[in-house]
Amino acid sequence: MKGDAGSPIWIVVTLLLALVVGITMYQLLQKTSADKTFGNWMDEIGGGQAELTLSSFCESWYDSGFVLGAVNEATQAKATVAAAYEGATVNYFTREEFEFGERLSDCDCAVYLYQIGSIDKLETSKWYDPDECHELTNAVAESRGLVR
Repeated sequence: MKGDAGSPIWIVVTLLLALVVGITMYQLLQKTSADKTFGNWMDEIGGGQAELTLSSFCESWYDSGFVLGAVNEATQAKATVAAAYEGATVNYFTREEFEFGERLSDCDCAVYLYQIGSIDKLETSKWYDPDECHELTNAVAESRGLVR
């Protein structure tokens, strides 16, 4: 008789465990399908598309005042890969930085926009912070005389 009274608890525990496993699997599948790898993004970006993708992202982010809430994460990831595109004139990012979860910062975009002539030096200096920019962007900033 005592064994029969404990059975409903094991059924509830089993159902809860199955629910937790199911939710975890669902989240893992969603994350896997949502996150593209560097290679996936690189395949989407052709030679001429890299600079267009980067320009479009940085200009729209600049227009919103570099407000982080205005950034679509997928678009930012694609622009980050574009900034690391091997065929581009100047690279602002590396594959390793992307794979560590780094993404373009407002500083990176400001330096890029300055380099292509979309914003002036004074405006760039408002956004330029060597601690916020990535290493390759800082090298570009230094070569352009933006270092304080």
